[in-house]
Amino acid sequence: MRHKYRKGSTFERELKKLLEKEGFAVIRSAGSKGVDLIAGRNGEILIFECKSSSKSKFYINREDVEKLINFSKTFGGKPYLAVKFNGEMLFINPYLLSTNGKNYVIDEKIKIIAVDFYEVVGRGKQLKIDNYNLIQF
Repeated sequence: MRHKYRKGSTFERELKKLLEKEGFAVIRSAGSKGVDLIAGRNGEILIFECKSSSKSKFYINREDVEKLINFSKTFGGKPYLAVKFNGEMLFINPYLLSTNGKNYVIDEKIKIIAVDFYEVVGRGKQLKIDNYNLIQF
């Protein structure tokens, strides 16, 4: 269990440093009181719950996602589920997740709704198929 915690805290610190390089002030909530990181810059507030795994598929507890959403509503920030798996960092709007059970599945399919770090911090926009006006012939 200790190894699992260390992997998660390492990802939290990595994301904190990236956000600080982008000009955000960042607070890390050790021990997870519902969220892991709170970042702010020029009135913009981002709230993160961070999860990391070396597996290609893992599960996130529904309660963790609900805590993220509720905290973000109270604090007035934009929530993100920050996940790192297979060495890739992805950010998911928790409102886009759905489950019939106690857990959310995180695997390759999550990329459909995920954005990258630069979109989160406002330095780029990922283009997805629904961003295009498709012409039918």
